[in-house]
Amino acid sequence: MNIGVIVSDAMLMVKYMSGGYIGMIEEFFISKLKPKSSFVLAGRVLELVKIKDMTVFVKRSTSKKAITPSWMGGTLPLTSHLSHFLRIKLADALSPKIRERELKFLHPLISRQSSHSHIPKADEFLVELIDTKEGHHLFMYPFEGRLVHEVISALIAHRLSKIKPLTYTIAMNDYGFELLSDQPFPLDDSNINSILSKENLMDDVAASINASEMASRKFRDIAVIAGLVVQSRPGSRQNNKSLQSSSGLIFRVLEDNEPNNLLLRQAYTEVFNQQLEEVRLQAAFKRISKSKIVLKRAKAFTPLSFPIKADSLRNSMSYESLEKRIQRIQKQTLKIG
Repeated sequence: MNIGVIVSDAMLMVKYMSGGYIGMIEEFFISKLKPKSSFVLAGRVLELVKIKDMTVFVKRSTSKKAITPSWMGGTLPLTSHLSHFLRIKLADALSPKIRERELKFLHPLISRQSSHSHIPKADEFLVELIDTKEGHHLFMYPFEGRLVHEVISALIAHRLSKIKPLTYTIAMNDYGFELLSDQPFPLDDSNINSILSKENLMDDVAASINASEMASRKFRDIAVIAGLVVQSRPGSRQNNKSLQSSSGLIFRVLEDNEPNNLLLRQAYTEVFNQQLEEVRLQAAFKRISKSKIVLKRAKAFTPLSFPIKADSLRNSMSYESLEKRIQRIQKQTLKIG
């Protein structure tokens, strides 16, 4: 009765280990995190302890660095074609021949980006290092869309941590992403190419995120569609917690005893193709490997980096309004500029 049923993404309840309820979070985001990872929710910095069925158990984190949650319904990422033309338009933005009213309107910002950092050409990849009172900022601009940047940022953080273990706060938008640390980044002209290398790409991606947990939750959908677990019977319907418990048990048995099972492989394939966008990720790193890496050290936030920084402020708790915090950073930037 349930074979071929349409499934949807689930919301997980976030609770303290002591039992207090905090809120809800999307399975899409939380399943990527490993235990001891810190993230922001409801204005609090929380440390992931474990995920059991449809409940996320956390404790308060003393870390000043945390990952900003992403929500599937709140993002409309750039397509690969749109991001390609966006890079071309940005590269030609300072050309005297431009006719687009939008680019003419943005000319002051683009000029400021050029004078304080760099406008990446179509065959260039821009990396910015900025030091502030808050810490050390690393900005990269792949222009590949928010979902791809979420994976790339975790990958870059993983590769940097192999050189020097650091704690990061990660934020991103459709144009680029930010890593923030309280220590200088072990990044310079000598190792930037290896950090952005396409070698061992998916192995490093799998190491940087919780691939097994993501596959386990994707397997729930596959198990429902394949009829291994029953989502609904006449007069009754299983909730997501029961479905995850049943499908999770099947997943673990298959992983331990039949690792080449087609349904198990399908779960991992869907994780890499849909949630991690493997094809687009491979294409992005292939393009970056052929590009000239431009590493710039800026004295203050640039027009490209400022929106990413502003986006990260939305998810941190403060008694100061978001508008006032942005205005304060803007004044500091203009003073230096």
